[in-house]
Amino acid sequence: MQNTEILSWDKTKSLNDIALVEMGNNDVILSGSIGKIGLWFGRQATFDNVSKVIQSVAGIDTSVEHEKEVICSYDEISQCGDQGCIIISYARHRGGGYRVIFTIPFCNNQACIYFINSIIKELTSGDVKKTLHWNGSIVKVMLLFDELKKILNLKLLNVEYKEETDA
Repeated sequence: MQNTEILSWDKTKSLNDIALVEMGNNDVILSGSIGKIGLWFGRQATFDNVSKVIQSVAGIDTSVEHEKEVICSYDEISQCGDQGCIIISYARHRGGGYRVIFTIPFCNNQACIYFINSIIKELTSGDVKKTLHWNGSIVKVMLLFDELKKILNLKLLNVEYKEETDA
């Protein structure tokens, strides 16, 4: 892998020294680390912005998942599964209906489309934050940065390095 903008910040560090990379623009901020990706979409983010981010993440690593919770009627529970989501649990909710917890696997294109549409719906009420879980590495974060830099003009915002510990 070629040296990227990150390595120019501190040439004494290697990719293995990086703990977190944050990239973004006015509409999207993505922070990536080993095990987790944080997403922020500003109210002005478009369907195209959201779709490109989600599809890029899925293209880099299909192990990505998002856990989502909804309150719905019993009849709507199966609709989650029909969208490619994996139902983890459901139980009656005090306020009526059912509390459903499910996983959105990025290896399933239909589940990604469901996720994109749910984010767009949430954006009508304000900014949206999501946490994704993955088996990714800093190298994959860098690949994601390179791709999103090209297609969405994301800029590098922050790099955090692992703290040195005395052994």
